[in-house]
Amino acid sequence: MGDVTTFESSFESNGNGRARPMEVIPAGRERRQWTPEAKARIIAESMAPRANVADIARRNDILPQQLYAWRREARERMESDDAPAFVPAMVEEPKAQGSGAEIRINIKGMTIRIPDGVTADHIERVLLAVQVST
Repeated sequence: MGDVTTFESSFESNGNGRARPMEVIPAGRERRQWTPEAKARIIAESMAPRANVADIARRNDILPQQLYAWRREARERMESDDAPAFVPAMVEEPKAQGSGAEIRINIKGMTIRIPDGVTADHIERVLLAVQVST
């Protein structure tokens, strides 16, 4: 991937046995190899709401057509049955109730509420009691 330019040259016959040189045309730029992480970063950036694909492609020195192809391939992989699908995570702020936060554990149809400040030893005893009683 250096600055080396390769040239193709050849000779062709004009039918009377004399060879004449052909035009020398430089070969195109070498194909770059993108790491999966780099491709994923560029694709994710282009999938953001109101993202301008042409600007993103230009910043990453690729053609917009290439980025559209990567996006299509990524969508096809996500829609296939074999591949895992990505789902955005929704994080909610806990609602303030009484004295503070609590942990809720749902086990076998029952909910155990553990208020803020309870020791790990106490939680362990409660969970062991639930395990023994069911």
